[in-house]
Amino acid sequence: MLIWGSGSKVVELGPSGQAHCSTCEKERAFKNVLTFRYAHIWYLFRWVTKRSYATICDVCSRGTPHDTKTYEAEHGKSAIPAYYRYGLWTLLGLAAVFIAFVVAAGMQSDRREAQLLQQPQVGDMYLVRLDKMVPDDFDGIGYGLMRVAAVDDGGVALQIPNYGYNKRGGVRKDLRSGAAADTDYFSEDTLQLSLDELRKQHGPGIYDIQR
Repeated sequence: MLIWGSGSKVVELGPSGQAHCSTCEKERAFKNVLTFRYAHIWYLFRWVTKRSYATICDVCSRGTPHDTKTYEAEHGKSAIPAYYRYGLWTLLGLAAVFIAFVVAAGMQSDRREAQLLQQPQVGDMYLVRLDKMVPDDFDGIGYGLMRVAAVDDGGVALQIPNYGYNKRGGVRKDLRSGAAADTDYFSEDTLQLSLDELRKQHGPGIYDIQR
């Protein structure tokens, strides 16, 4: 669940001396303050959306606002804590690392599947797009399992399932539960493919292999 929101903080920057306060109508001590607003995601990743500087009365908190760029040019960098200033960049960095990890894992999985298709073995389970592999048999149903029934120099024979699903999750469930091992899970019909035809199905037809 995405938790996001916003807030504000006031940072005291130090005394500014004595001056007449027009609101209090007395001589008062003044101080410089920084006020900033921020947004956050999950309360951890924060970034500043607005900031302003002012010199205000210690008693009534009324005073004189300053131009932000001019004030920072005269007094140095912002006093906003780092975890408010760099939270967004931290979040983007973590997202980039996660995306890189997913891409690398996908590439590694693709290489493994390509190697398995170089030397198919009896009993290999192919998670497939039925609408690509046997479009005439499943009337638009998208996903299913095929099992390698035989391998020879001429190619492979793939057992066609009796079950298909509109989502990939149904196929995974059959593998996890052991339903795919039932004697009636596959029909007696087979799909004959040459080794070259089999390898060309990697991607459009075969999207995962279990050995």
